[in-house]
This record gives sequence, structure tokens and C-alpha cells, in this order.
Amino acid sequence: MTPKADPNPKYWLEYSNLQRVKHDLIRFYLGGWFPKLGSWAGRVSYFDTHAGRGSYATGELGSPLVALDTLLSHSYINQLLQKSEFRFFFIERDAANAASLETELKERVLPKRVHVAVGCDEAFALLDGLVQSVKELAPAFVFVDPYGFKVPGKTLRALMKAGRVELFVNVIWRELAMAIAQGPSKPGMAATLDEIFDGPEWRTGINSTDFDERAEQAVRLLAKVIGAKWHTFIRMLGDNGATRYLLVHFSNHDDGRDLMKEAIWKVAPDGGYYARKSTDPGQQVLIAPEPNLAPLREWAIAKLSQPQRWQALIDELRPEIWRTTHLNDVIRQLRNDKVIVASDFVAPFSPKNNPLLTLKV
Repeated sequence: MTPKADPNPKYWLEYSNLQRVKHDLIRFYLGGWFPKLGSWAGRVSYFDTHAGRGSYATGELGSPLVALDTLLSHSYINQLLQKSEFRFFFIERDAANAASLETELKERVLPKRVHVAVGCDEAFALLDGLVQSVKELAPAFVFVDPYGFKVPGKTLRALMKAGRVELFVNVIWRELAMAIAQGPSKPGMAATLDEIFDGPEWRTGINSTDFDERAEQAVRLLAKVIGAKWHTFIRMLGDNGATRYLLVHFSNHDDGRDLMKEAIWKVAPDGGYYARKSTDPGQQVLIAPEPNLAPLREWAIAKLSQPQRWQALIDELRPEIWRTTHLNDVIRQLRNDKVIVASDFVAPFSPKNNPLLTLKV
């Protein structure tokens, strides 16, 4: 397929907080994912479907170099390269962008077991032909950051089925929401939405009158279409405070869910699960904001209406947004406040010793 030009070259002139958050999420996630998989897999792959040009005009790195440098600078890289090889596949449809990316890649000295390839083509057409290769190259992390909102659900489902594959997808929600509103009255738009959601269920499944609730319905439907056990997302807000797009992680593995939750809490420490465009990416935060754990405290008390082991509560927390460390802090505070009592354990009071937790009568 003939490569196409970048539809928005001005994108590379500005580096906002939204780009920073996106790249930090990739960095934090891969920082944990590379050693988790590289310690046993033999081969680990990273795909970037819309790789771009390498760097922004302001000097910050794009996602391909962020991903590659996360491995190259990893404190465990020598141990990992003894166990596995790492393959990076960067797909970019704009020839000038691809050439710029290749130029920057040449500046990096790659260890013997780190391989990088740049392909200039339409990402989804190329991925459709590579699904069998992805199966052979799994485990794989696939970052889908499209130029528009049209991302074929059938392709994503095929990737998810190809073994141990994690998908990280930029859902361009503002444009997708407009398409969903227009779809029932415009056959062409309806056909596009049928391709995105691999069927007509969007007509009845995305129906809330609330803008953000519709976004959640869309993500849930995508997870169903893709066949993902877990979907974890952060809202990226525009200057008007409305959701501009959603960064969504799809996984079939509990440890993948846990790792992305950890990454999101690092970039959104107040627990908002959102990022704003207008935040100055160079601003130094002297005091990290603290999350409001009052809802988690109520959740834990409700769960302890019947006595439970500490580890059982941790397992039940996975579908919620909070981290295990948040729950552990709440449980310790509940004991200090004499709201709960613990039995059948040897000190210290910790999840490792797994005491039975009971509401105090």
C-alpha cells in the first residue's frame, strides 16, 4: 500500500502535558514489563503503529525512542539480554517522518540482542499481514496511536488472540463521540463505526446522555470486541476541561492490569485518572498531591461485613482503581482507629502474614 503524508505535521511543533503523560505511561509500564517478560520469554517485542518522526521540534522524544531508551537505560539490561532478545518494530506511513526516525535511531548504539526495524506503510494493513508473526514474536506490547479515530476492532482482536499481547490504544474520543452521534443517520459513518466496533452493537451499547459515561461505554464495548479481560484507561483533557482522548490499556493478564494501574497512579498521583493539556510539562511539583482514600476506606469496610483475609481483599481490589499500597495503608489505619481487629497471625501486621480481618463489634 502506498504510504500517505502526515495529516497534521504541526503536531510535532508542540509538546504539551498530554504528550508527556502519554510517554511517561509508556516509560513506567515498559520499565516493569521488560524485566517481567524478558527474564524468561527468550524474545520480547514492541510495536508502534504510528511511530512519527522521532523527536518533537522542542527536543522531546517521540514514543518509539521513549520505548527503546527505556530498555537501553534499564538497570537490568545486562541480565535481561542474557535471557532474551528484544525486537522493536516502528511503523510510520509518512516517508519523511520515517526517514527522520531512522536518522535518530542511527545515533543509538544497539546491543547485540536488541533489534530495530522501521516500516513505511499503513499500520493496520501491515498488522493484518503480521498477525501470524506477532504470534511467533509474542510476548508483545503494541502501541496504537492513530492519526484519526478509525481503529479496526477486528485487527485489534486478532492481535490480542496472538498469544501474550498487551495493547495500548489512543482512543480519539472527541471525534469518535461525534461519529457515534451522527452514525444512525449517516450510512457511511455507520459503516465506519461497524468496523471500529466490529459490528452494530455501538448503536445500543453507547447510549448515555453523559459525555464521559458514553466514553466508558465505548471503552467497555471495545474491550468486549477485542476480547480483553482488563481495560484500564486515563482521560486526557483538552483546554476546555472535556475529555479529548483516552489512553486505554487492554490485557488478559492480572499482572498487566496491576502494572498499568501503578503507571497511571504515577502520572496522576491525586487519583483523578486524568491529565490536563494546560499543565506545564516543565513545572516542578514540590509537594506531590495525595489521593483521597475515603472512598477506599468505605469500600474496605463494606467488604469486611464478613471477615476476610488481607490477601483476599487485595485480590478483590484489582477491578477497582486503587493500588494495593493504598489498600494496605487503609487497612493499617482502620486497625489503628480500632475499626477492625486482626487475628490468626504472627507479628508484624502485614499482608505477607495475611491475618483474618474483622469489623470490631
